[in-house]
Amino acid sequence: MIQPPSTKSTILVVDDTPDNISVLRSILGTDYAIKIANSGRLALEIAATQPPDLILLDIMMPEMDGYEVCKHLKADPLTRPIPVIFVTAKTETGDEVQGLALGAVDYLTKPVVPAIVKARVNTHLTLQQARRELEQKNDDLQQTRLELEQKNLILNDEKELLEDIVTRMRSASPFDVRKIRLIQKLLEKTGGDIALSAYRPDGAQHVMVGDFSGHGLTAAFGGPLVSYIFYQRTAEGRAMRCILEEVNRILYRQLPTQLYMAAGALELSPDRKQVMAWNCGLPPTLYLDATHAINRVNSRGLPLGISEEIDTFEPHAQIEMKPDMRIYQYSDGITEANSIERKLYGQERLEALVSRIYQEQLPLEVIWQELDAYCDGRGLSDDAVMIEISA
Repeated sequence: MIQPPSTKSTILVVDDTPDNISVLRSILGTDYAIKIANSGRLALEIAATQPPDLILLDIMMPEMDGYEVCKHLKADPLTRPIPVIFVTAKTETGDEVQGLALGAVDYLTKPVVPAIVKARVNTHLTLQQARRELEQKNDDLQQTRLELEQKNLILNDEKELLEDIVTRMRSASPFDVRKIRLIQKLLEKTGGDIALSAYRPDGAQHVMVGDFSGHGLTAAFGGPLVSYIFYQRTAEGRAMRCILEEVNRILYRQLPTQLYMAAGALELSPDRKQVMAWNCGLPPTLYLDATHAINRVNSRGLPLGISEEIDTFEPHAQIEMKPDMRIYQYSDGITEANSIERKLYGQERLEALVSRIYQEQLPLEVIWQELDAYCDGRGLSDDAVMIEISA
């Protein structure tokens, strides 16, 4: 069960209809401090003088509608960080797109479902709090770095602390190992490659492999955020397409432009007979069956977090899952392993090795043995991960 934050957050409910305000107050009033505004102008005054933690904003209001209110909120540096969720009777896709384009974090339609309202509000308050803590830690770290650089000191203790935070957040990930084999190597204590697996309430399985740009601690910070969205939305029963849309939007808005995530994702139907696959910047997803032929799902989308203008996250491929089939997702740290002559291990060698693993039923760890020999014991030059999914 989703729990609200331990200290009461403040939510500003903006609606010109008293009955709508009463409904939201009855849903949220026990767990949160509720402020009320029955017009757009009053909402802007309250937000500027007593900034709430989150705003639930109606669209259809006289004088100043919700879209205009959101524009003003996002134009003011003081109110820009406040998460805005539209709550409206407007149900057209274009209305939702317009609201999200103005900077809203979510869109709920009336009549509202109490459990969904609570879940969405709690999710965005949690993300807001996490962002504040990360920003504060970053500000503290930058100030400390400047002070220590002036004294010609190294921030080993601070780096270890941040690594420990990221490691703890990643180790808490509820990875579901059913029908899964996983291998992973990180160059540092923290790394930019992630592997996620979970089942929806209806029995469908979601799997994701991600590879953040960059290396080390900087690349690792996005992982816990993606993991949170993945597991939260999967538990809510959301489709993988929707999860990819949200991950892309959040990474684009929350991370620096040079940080993005190549990603491969799978959604296996509850009966495990159909698989929808996405490849956004990773090496080809491979799948094999008793014919021993290697099939590929090549990259067909931009890495997540590069652009908010992606039109659709419809599946890049649909696979009929056979009883003896295996699917392999992996990051380019495997194919880009270097020999002593600086030659890449490459896709052809990997596919031959995966075929042998499948036919001879070998452990995935054989890959590390092969790469270690190929690299003459010098180790990999990048983080690497592989997941094998079975029928």
